[in-house]
Amino acid sequence: MTNQKLKIGMFVAMFAIPIGLFIFLKVFGKNEYRLKILNPISSDCPRTSEDTMHRIPNFSFVSQEGKAITQQNFEGKIYVAEFFFTRCPDICKVMTSELSRVQDIFKDYPDVKILSHSVDPLADSVQVLKEYADFNKIDPNFWTLVTGDKQQIYQQAKCAYFIPVQTGTDGKIDFVHSDKLILIDKEKRIRGYYSGTSRDEVDRLITEIQVLLSEYKR
Repeated sequence: MTNQKLKIGMFVAMFAIPIGLFIFLKVFGKNEYRLKILNPISSDCPRTSEDTMHRIPNFSFVSQEGKAITQQNFEGKIYVAEFFFTRCPDICKVMTSELSRVQDIFKDYPDVKILSHSVDPLADSVQVLKEYADFNKIDPNFWTLVTGDKQQIYQQAKCAYFIPVQTGTDGKIDFVHSDKLILIDKEKRIRGYYSGTSRDEVDRLITEIQVLLSEYKR
């Protein structure tokens, strides 16, 4: 009787183990990782879409090539947004250097772009942006530097990307600058924030751009 039970147990195990392995691989073996969709809200900022999801609103600026740049230029693109100014003596240099690594890796990917907004548009004319781009070997087909109306740029920082702003004593927006890089998906949604002065953080950005590209291939 004992031998019969042992044989039955062995017979069941022969089938149970592969079935269990199949279920495990089916459920856990895909090894998929998806980025969160961030949905920041501020009482100071109007909603940007008819649904409850925050999306980057329309904008209109001018590039280092003197071309009009709107949301349409980034339609169907994954892009990294940042805020900088060419006269910045410290963190902007590091951020530009780190973003150059992003450019080197993704410049041949038509679905990936970089968008840099100058927070000093009075000084950062089209010519100044062009000289800055040339000096830093920025590819205008991949990486767009923009200037334009100061209030619009600051509003974009505050209410589109939720980058903190500093206000003057008279209550008007006075100056804004942040080391944050913001990852935007093809649906204009925020998918991540990263420190542009940290190599490890930019490495994470590079990895998560690749993850996002993979999401769109599924």
